Amino acid sequence: MSSSEDEPNRYDQPLPADRVLLSERRKRPWQWQWRRLLRGRVRPLLAAGLAGVLLGVGGTAWQTQAGPFAPDEVCWGALSRDDLAPMFREPEDVKVVEAPVLHGGHVMDGPTGSCQLTNSDGDAWELTVRVHRPDDRTGDDRKWADEFLSARLTPLGGGLLGMASDSRAWLAIPDGCLGRPSELDAPTVVDIAQGALISDMEPDTEERDAMARMVVKLVNKVSADLDCTGTIADPVERLPEAARYTRLEKPDALCGIKGLTLGKKRKPRHYPLITDGHGPVRTCDREVLGSQPKQRLMTVEDPRLAGIFTDMALNEGDPVRSDSGYGSLGPNLGVFRAHCQAGETAFLVQSNERGTGADVRTLFPRYVEAEAARLGCGPLKLKLPRPGGSG
Repeated sequence: MSSSEDEPNRYDQPLPADRVLLSERRKRPWQWQWRRLLRGRVRPLLAAGLAGVLLGVGGTAWQTQAGPFAPDEVCWGALSRDDLAPMFREPEDVKVVEAPVLHGGHVMDGPTGSCQLTNSDGDAWELTVRVHRPDDRTGDDRKWADEFLSARLTPLGGGLLGMASDSRAWLAIPDGCLGRPSELDAPTVVDIAQGALISDMEPDTEERDAMARMVVKLVNKVSADLDCTGTIADPVERLPEAARYTRLEKPDALCGIKGLTLGKKRKPRHYPLITDGHGPVRTCDREVLGSQPKQRLMTVEDPRLAGIFTDMALNEGDPVRSDSGYGSLGPNLGVFRAHCQAGETAFLVQSNERGTGADVRTLFPRYVEAEAARLGCGPLKLKLPRPGGSG
């Protein structure tokens, strides 16, 4: 967000300290989109007869927006029905349930809000939008990282702290709006989730682009409602193709990292999916089946995201010692945090298979040391706890 080429993405007005925000404060609930009634959805006489009733219950009816009186713009006025067209068969009939974005002294974790979009025909296809901090007190930091930092997502680029795929997208509200998070905290993000996460198919580029456009529009609207200046430009033109499975992984270069091996000349049963493009994280998901990879190796290069992994690095298992950083190692997960040239960095090796603790123990120090060398914060020599206990 700081380079000259990213001038359209700058935010330079801080949030007033005493601000308590309802994101709908400029758009009152009773300001219905009457032009929809003139397009043949409801006859003018019926519309006139119902107007008084709608105005009378406007103070509560706005929360559930469906049917012929649904507004053209949804999710706090950020998205048009046309924006929904790539994801829904009949965007004009999508049901909307919103919780306004709240911010102020009574909200401990920064701005929070949600918006749910559901097909009117009752099927399970839906989008859920949230404004929140991934490390907030709801305890969903682990689940959020699993879904929103997967190799399936493409970095938005252009200095933006965000990523998108055909089923998930997220973007941090710019530092100039809410301030830069501390080393122990995560940034406030707007994220979009589409149904259950499916990872064993390659992402659809067109749907990925639609999700990227939507999350940018949502962040622009939330930021404007926070009285921040500036807008983020459409990121789609600079996005690469969506991630594709790597067909040529070598047994002695797992995830494309030369020298990284389990010490066995075994071929993977499934090709790995690796983050495409330079961004806040580099994730390698190996042997993906269904919604989870059997194995994940991830480097969180952006210091603003490293705060999500503070608790994991301290409490996931037995302590991992080093002169430069700290971490922990459990049966199926190793997490380490170190200070690199760009700031705090987190490294993760995770297995979702039973009986693979030995593989995690073997890969974890090799992966951390190789990635630290790549990022210029090595050499790191990790001292692992004894197998089966602390120390």
